[in-house]
Amino acid sequence: MTVYHAIETLLVPLIVLACAISVAARYAPRTRERIKAALAARLGGTSASGWRARAVRWLAPQAAAGCASGCDDGGCNTCGSNTANAANAANGQAPSRPTEHVVQLVRKR
Repeated sequence: MTVYHAIETLLVPLIVLACAISVAARYAPRTRERIKAALAARLGGTSASGWRARAVRWLAPQAAAGCASGCDDGGCNTCGSNTANAANAANGQAPSRPTEHVVQLVRKR
């Protein structure tokens, strides 16, 4: 086995693993945040010191708000519903239901 084959044998699986983690993080944000929170807790949580404290701060779940929060209950189904409900609440009106957006798929020819 040459050095090229050894590097290729190590590098290709690492690239595939990084891509798989990226896709999983993109399409499962809640799971990603739960895993990050569990890792932060295993490193010692808020009582950690030194490099562990830096890792815990880096892994700590971020406060999610708006469209990127991943919530799907109540009035958080669309970006427009978040801002509309906040504006209605500020004016003393009841929050409005989010409007339905129709997605139409068209086949290219």
